[in-house]
Amino acid sequence: MRSISSLTSLVARQNRSRAVAAFAQIRHSHGLVVPYTHVAVTPFVNGVPSEQVRELHPVEKKWDFWTSSDAFLGAKPTVWGLTQVPYGEVWVLENGSVLKEGNHICLPSKVKAVKNIHTVSFGVVSPALKSQDGVSVNAYAVVYIKVTDAVKSALYVDPESNNFDSERAAAKVVKRTLEQNVATLSVGSSGSLLDSAASALAQKVESALKAKSADYGIEVEGVEIRGAFPASLNIPDRLRALDPPLLLDDQAGHGLAADYWTSVLTPAFFQKYKYGSRKEVVTPAAVSLEWSIPSPPDYHHFNELPRQNSEPASDDKKKLAAAH
Repeated sequence: MRSISSLTSLVARQNRSRAVAAFAQIRHSHGLVVPYTHVAVTPFVNGVPSEQVRELHPVEKKWDFWTSSDAFLGAKPTVWGLTQVPYGEVWVLENGSVLKEGNHICLPSKVKAVKNIHTVSFGVVSPALKSQDGVSVNAYAVVYIKVTDAVKSALYVDPESNNFDSERAAAKVVKRTLEQNVATLSVGSSGSLLDSAASALAQKVESALKAKSADYGIEVEGVEIRGAFPASLNIPDRLRALDPPLLLDDQAGHGLAADYWTSVLTPAFFQKYKYGSRKEVVTPAAVSLEWSIPSPPDYHHFNELPRQNSEPASDDKKKLAAAH
């Protein structure tokens, strides 16, 4: 009986987690939700996509790493009154306060960063550099970390770039370590490395990160070297193209109200009013001739259709007389 009850509670927890996860995916939405789905049909070879799935905007080519973390969300959650923090997240406010998962009653405040309590991954691609073979290559590493101190991670300021967040700083450490060791690598035409070379480079990256883990408020859980690929394969662009397209400032959908479509979808025969002294009726003018008949119609219009001509022709007069 105990095993059955524990199994029931486990299923209930899993269903509740799925419901909370589904809610968390749309918590930043407004009235019009347009889902985006990327179907993973691109095959991967040696840990990288075999082709570029879409063209990139020039702004996207400036990105130097990808991450599964929510710390770099463009739109931060709103904290006002009753606030719910989704499962698996920690919100760090600008004043240094921390909101863990659950419901909170808060004064108005801004969210500095959204941190994940579970393991996150990020990938870093080095710029094209000469390898030991004299081939121009991009080294690619994937790192797995866990944030242990959300406040320290969110409020960390990089002394070189003056940018916030230690996860961004950790990506810079990985990039710098790759740049320093590309010249010692021997690569083939496909970008594959010997297991010993990849393992040695992974240990160097992990050691560089662990030296900063106390300052960054993170814990390094693993480093994976995917390869050092020839620059002709254009691996950085292939990786960036897997993300949803970037919404540009001049693209439809930016800066619009949540109900912007109502003026387009409202039928023309509806009336819109401005109440008060500025009442304005925007009902379109009627195009049917029936609207020119007075209501109730006078006696000589009972058996007639409305006509455009005010004075009927002579032949028409005879026809009307015969009809009467």
